[in-house]
Amino acid sequence: METSKGVPAGDLFILLFFTIGSVFAIISYTIYRNSRNLIENGVETKGVVIDLHRLKPREYPLAPSIRYLKKDGTEHVFHSSEARNPPEYQIGEEVTLYYDPSDPDNVHLKGNYLFVYVFAGMGAMFWLFSIWYVGGAVKAVFQWLFG
Repeated sequence: METSKGVPAGDLFILLFFTIGSVFAIISYTIYRNSRNLIENGVETKGVVIDLHRLKPREYPLAPSIRYLKKDGTEHVFHSSEARNPPEYQIGEEVTLYYDPSDPDNVHLKGNYLFVYVFAGMGAMFWLFSIWYVGGAVKAVFQWLFG
C-alpha cells in the first residue's frame, strides 16, 4: 500500500507495530528485572492489608494498602498502584513482600507479576500482527529511503 509520494505506508505501519511490540517487551522485562532485584537484594518481611483504595475516584478496581515493619523496627504503610477488580487481597490478609531499605515505597508483593504479564501480552499482540512481515517491510523501507 503506497501513497502518491511512493511512501511505503503499509510497510511503515508494520515497522511501527513491531517497534511498539518491542517497547512493550522491554518494559515487561524491566519490570520483571526490578522485581527480581528486590527479591534477591531487598528485605523480605510480612505485612498486613489494612485498606483497599481506589486509584481514581469513582473507579471500582481496588489496590491494597499494606502495613509492615521495616528491619529497623519502624512501621511503614505501602500504597500499591496495582488495582484489580475483584481485589486480589482482603483487609486483614497477611502478605509477604520485599522492599528496598533505602526506599521503603519500592515494594514487590510476593507472586505479583500483573504488570509483567500485561506488558508482555501487549507486546506479543503487536508482534503477532507484524513479525511475519517485518523482514519485507525493512527491505521495502530501506529501498524507499536509499533507492
